Amino acid sequence: MGRPILCIGTYAENPYHIDKIGKNVYCIEELCYCIVQNAFLLDEDSFDKELFDWIARECSLDRLADELRSMHAKKCSIASMAGIILDYVGYNTKKEVDKTEEILRENAGMDIYQKRLSRADFLMTNGRYSMAFKEYEFILANTPDMNRKLRARIEHNEGVMYARLFLFDRAEKMFLKAFEDGKNPESYIQYLSAVRMKLSPKEYVGFVADNEEVYEASLELEKRMNEALEIYDGSDDKHSLGTISVIKAEGKMHEYYTEIGEKTRSIKEEYRNLVKEKVGSK
Repeated sequence: MGRPILCIGTYAENPYHIDKIGKNVYCIEELCYCIVQNAFLLDEDSFDKELFDWIARECSLDRLADELRSMHAKKCSIASMAGIILDYVGYNTKKEVDKTEEILRENAGMDIYQKRLSRADFLMTNGRYSMAFKEYEFILANTPDMNRKLRARIEHNEGVMYARLFLFDRAEKMFLKAFEDGKNPESYIQYLSAVRMKLSPKEYVGFVADNEEVYEASLELEKRMNEALEIYDGSDDKHSLGTISVIKAEGKMHEYYTEIGEKTRSIKEEYRNLVKEKVGSK
């Protein structure tokens, strides 16, 4: 069992919306959780009068709110204010608090573009693609003198996200742009993988045959595809589908359709979570 946690304050009737994260919180413990889990996304604007008033009014934590107001008036760092909240509530471990303060201190030394790049990378890593796209596009649109290597890195990451969303046409274009800007062989291999995924096997073979320059990269891609297939063969997903096939072969059709329905629902839900903030409208 984990350690017991004594909750403090009151449960809010009206939630506080954290714009940088895109989430509502209803109690001080939820706020602490979001601060720790999303430290890369927070900046000076995340700790303001609206938050302090919410802590006092909705959570009944006037003393904490007053301390934060005083710190804000003295222009204390975001790391210090986050530390005060986390220490006061006692919801998180000391290791989590120290790590959060370290992240916030490091972010404070970055310019706006470095912050947004760090934020975009964090969002992408955590599967929050819509928000990551917005951050990357802001950087691309507002940094005309960006060096080609950094531009290529952003384009490559956008290609990765499009591929994970099964938008292989868009992924193909972004990987090719990344390769043209950065000359990184990995971007070219990923470009070829997007082409392979959107074409039928016959069309892909024809594509490789008609483009001699892709031959070496295609060999590396096929090697990776075979390795990925071996990994998949030993995965839980493959085992689950195998079990469903056995159920069907045994004629247990009610159970079969139930399992298929549940599997389909799970996949759809996962996909909806990836695209729910209108990624597809880009």
